[in-house]
Amino acid sequence: MVFIAVHLGAGFHSKKHEYEYNELCRRACIAGTKLLNSGLSSVAVAAQVCKMLEDDEITNSGTGSNLTTAGEIECDASIMSTYHNRGAAVGCVSGVKNPVLAAEKLLSESFKQLSHGRVSPLFLVAHGARQFAANVGLELATKDDMLSDSAIIRFEHWNEVLVNDLRTAGTHNDFDNENEDMITDTVGVICLDQKGELAVASSSGGVTMKQPGRIGPAALIGSGVWTATTLDRKIAVCASGTGEDIITTNLAYRCGEAQLSATDELESLSMLMKNEFLGSQAVQLKPAAAGVLSIKLTQSDESHLLSLYYAHTTPSMSVGYMAAKARNPTVLMSRTKIGGQPVIGEYAKRINLFDT
Repeated sequence: MVFIAVHLGAGFHSKKHEYEYNELCRRACIAGTKLLNSGLSSVAVAAQVCKMLEDDEITNSGTGSNLTTAGEIECDASIMSTYHNRGAAVGCVSGVKNPVLAAEKLLSESFKQLSHGRVSPLFLVAHGARQFAANVGLELATKDDMLSDSAIIRFEHWNEVLVNDLRTAGTHNDFDNENEDMITDTVGVICLDQKGELAVASSSGGVTMKQPGRIGPAALIGSGVWTATTLDRKIAVCASGTGEDIITTNLAYRCGEAQLSATDELESLSMLMKNEFLGSQAVQLKPAAAGVLSIKLTQSDESHLLSLYYAHTTPSMSVGYMAAKARNPTVLMSRTKIGGQPVIGEYAKRINLFDT
């Protein structure tokens, strides 16, 4: 049996665009399920579905990414799997149409033996990442190719605010918050393939008006993505939200390790989000803003239990998932009241791993 889950960021998704988010989740899940059913590995499918999300301008990844204070596009992406629990990433890269494909290629290249005892890199940034993408034949793109109208509108608005006086942003703001999206970070994909292995991919344009050169959790193994295994359990996690707070708390890793050993994963996730994320002294924003998506596979002689979990402290999080034999994906825009308790969701099903 195969399974896929996607998210389109944690932040504020306007109700005006909710149908578009749900539709993209639906299409991504259907496309990913078809690829998984064809026998492709979870790594390949996670990368291809994440590419699909990068190519849609409604997401803050690839084409349509947020702009830096200098008006440039700098993207982050990563990928990791339970095949070897090895991950690879690119950060702060411009001019690469699909950063996640560069991360995937970096991962695959790391298994090739180099001469003279050299070790293949697993993390490249900026010009080095772009040069690597060009060398391996990935599609390059100009800034104009990757700009979206909505990203330009956000940049122009916040640039004006910052030029006038950053302190007035909260009191003199005519931005249409009800109808404009404020997605703070990544998109993510988690796949389970026919061999029973998980892979997670993440991609992001980062926060609007970020400092040039800033690298977010979508490029950081442990903060933005994580996979881990024990004798009978496997887990994959991706995180989204305010990047600096996700990095400070090493959120994906901590969620993965907590859920991997827990018998009550929902309670474990809830306590972690409340105490170790919202309650962390290290976070900069109060309340801290993040969302996590995870898939856990618990194996036994009789059956396998596949569990999906999501949690967010943000006003909204866009999630979709689909199993092999499902007629349609499940898509949802999970919402909570501002300042409310973290929203915790679950999908769990016992499966025959090899029943495709």
